[in-house]
Amino acid sequence: MAGGRKREWIRKKMTAAVGSGSLRMRALRQRRRRLPRVDLLRFLYESIVFRLLWVLESIVVLARLCFFFLRFGFRL
Repeated sequence: MAGGRKREWIRKKMTAAVGSGSLRMRALRQRRRRLPRVDLLRFLYESIVFRLLWVLESIVVLARLCFFFLRFGFRL
């Protein structure tokens, strides 16, 4: 049963690694796990793309409105 001994050795190593360290470091690691990660570059990219598409869409809507009024006049 060489596999059983190997697993036991890994388990001992993991408990030793987890057990080492101060309480402050463990609390800090647990806090980091709970906080959602925010990727700053992704956030900037999404906000810039959103603004550019918003401006582009408003230009297209305004152009269609102008075309409608120029083509059919100002009467409905």
